[in-house]
Amino acid sequence: MSPDPLTAPTLQEIRDASTLLAPHIVRTPLLRLDSGRSPKKIFLKLENLQHNGSFKIRPLGNMLMNRDVASLRHGIYTVSSGNSGAGVAWMARELGVAATVYAPNDAPANKVEVMREFGAQIQVLPPADWWECVEQGGHPTDPGLYVDAVRNPAAMAGNGTIGLEIVEQLPDVDTVFIPFGGGGLACGIASAIRALKPDTRIIVAESDAATPLGAALEAGKPVPVEFRPSFISGAGAPAVLPEMWPLIRELVDAAVVSSLADVADAMRLIFEANHVVAEGAGATALAAALQAKDDTGRTVCIVSGGNIGPELMCRVLQGDVP
Repeated sequence: MSPDPLTAPTLQEIRDASTLLAPHIVRTPLLRLDSGRSPKKIFLKLENLQHNGSFKIRPLGNMLMNRDVASLRHGIYTVSSGNSGAGVAWMARELGVAATVYAPNDAPANKVEVMREFGAQIQVLPPADWWECVEQGGHPTDPGLYVDAVRNPAAMAGNGTIGLEIVEQLPDVDTVFIPFGGGGLACGIASAIRALKPDTRIIVAESDAATPLGAALEAGKPVPVEFRPSFISGAGAPAVLPEMWPLIRELVDAAVVSSLADVADAMRLIFEANHVVAEGAGATALAAALQAKDDTGRTVCIVSGGNIGPELMCRVLQGDVP
């Protein structure tokens, strides 16, 4: 039996999420890309400046603060390679409950360390078993509350608060580029922007290490793709999740695929031009925007996270493509 498709959050649900989250999150700045590399008017929405270094605190915070306290009595857990796990650990600490993160054994060491520092217990799984937990929506033996930052209306409403802020900060925005992981970020932001400024184009950014959405848009349905481990953690997947596909198809205009070298170049550009550290996934939106030929208006790129180890960032800044 196919999973039930999800519906987009309403504008009111997104506004309610904004009110609920306001005391707990950073209203992140929107900065013009300070570079002569491109004649385009490109702005960076700096979600890497959130408390846990990524946008994930928005969807996870809205989900958990809308839950009954009794549902958290056995703790909470998620299945994550990094930023979702850090967000769950951070929120668990705020709420005073236990947190467990099931991580693949190839998860970045610095992200695993951040999760531990926030108090999460880490359970390591082989990548195939880890992805099976993602597809099935949880771990079969964990008694805690499974926290899914993608396939959840409250999570998408939390992500939608980014879209609210973008329209408030740049009312004449023309195009928004969004990194693609599971689709929750793109669908949440797009839901807000479609409601407020429906002519804005929504473009998803992928790297050539994994192109599930580009392949799905070409085939007209989710199809499996090769997933190559790379320095871009937290973005890409072996396939688009079936229950997300109808919503993504409705809200997203196109997908742009960048090479790993293009993404590394975007990371360097963000650092050199705006003195901002973006992880690989956080720079995919800028990499896509720089190569898009037909976008001449005001463009916003979501810098989704900045959780990258110093050794890896140094390699990128020295011109390497890890």
